[in-house]
Amino acid sequence: MVAPDRFAEIEKCRVEFGRARRERAETRPLHASPRRAYELIRASLRSGELEPDALAEGRLIDALGITRNSVRRALSMLADEGLLSRAPRRGTSVSHGIWQIPAGEVLPREISESQEWQRLQIEELAHCAVPATDGLRDRLEITDADILMTEQLFRLDGQPLCVRTGYVPMIVEPERYFAEVVAIDRRPPRYEALFERLFGAPLGTAEAVVEAVPCEERTARLLGVDAGSPVLLREVLVRDGTGRPREVSYTHFRGDRVALSSVTGPGPAAPGPTNAPHGPAQPAQRRSASPQADVA
Repeated sequence: MVAPDRFAEIEKCRVEFGRARRERAETRPLHASPRRAYELIRASLRSGELEPDALAEGRLIDALGITRNSVRRALSMLADEGLLSRAPRRGTSVSHGIWQIPAGEVLPREISESQEWQRLQIEELAHCAVPATDGLRDRLEITDADILMTEQLFRLDGQPLCVRTGYVPMIVEPERYFAEVVAIDRRPPRYEALFERLFGAPLGTAEAVVEAVPCEERTARLLGVDAGSPVLLREVLVRDGTGRPREVSYTHFRGDRVALSSVTGPGPAAPGPTNAPHGPAQPAQRRSASPQADVA
C-alpha cells in the first residue's frame, strides 16, 4: 500500500511535468515532417551518436523538435529497413549499425586504422586473365588483348559488406600479383603502402563514380539480399604518381548497411608576390584530396 505522502509526491511531479511540457510547447512549436525525422535519426545512427535510451519517442521529440506522429513514422521506416527493432514494452533498439566508408576505400576507417582485423574476412572468388573490353582499354590507356581480374567478397563482423571486381593491365606479372593479393587479405595495410606494394609505384589520384542500381541475382546471393534490391555500385580508376592508370574496380556495396562519405574543400590560399603588397587578393588554389582508392 502506497503512503499518502507518496501519492502527493507523485501528483506534484505529474503537475510539474505537465507544466514543463506546456511551456516547452509554447516556446518551441513542433514540426510535422517524417522525412526530416528519418534523416536526422538515420544520420545519428550512422555516426554512432545515439545512446541506448536516446531512441525513446519522448527523447527524440525533445531533441528533434518534431511531432510524435512524425517520429513514430520515421522509426517505423527505419525498422522496415532492418536498422531498428521495435516491440511493445521493450521499446526501440538498434539492430545493426551503418558502415561509413570513406571515398575510394573498401573498409570503414575504424577497421583500416585499428588492430581489429579479426572482424574482417576476404573471400577470393576469382583470379584470372580475361579479354579486355574497349571500355576497359580506354580507362586503363592500354592496347592489350587481355587484362588481369580479381573478384572478392568482403565480410565484416560475419556480414557481407561488398563484392569487388578489379581489373589490372598485364604489365604486372600475374602469379606475383595474385599471390600478393592473397597475402594482403590476411591483414591489409594502409592503402598507400598497399598500392606501392602491388604496383611498385607511389599512389597518385583516384577517380570515382557512384550509382544506385538494382542488384543482379548472383551478386545478391553473395551479399545476402534479394535480387533487384538497391545497392551502391562504385567505379574507381586509380593512377600512380606519374598519372599512369593502374586499376579499374567495380564494387557493389549493400545499400542498406553502407554509407559512402567524402570530404571536399578549397586548399590554403597561395601566397601573393612579395613585391606587390597592394592590390586585389589572390584567389585560393584548389588542392586535390589525398586519394584513397579501393585496390585490394
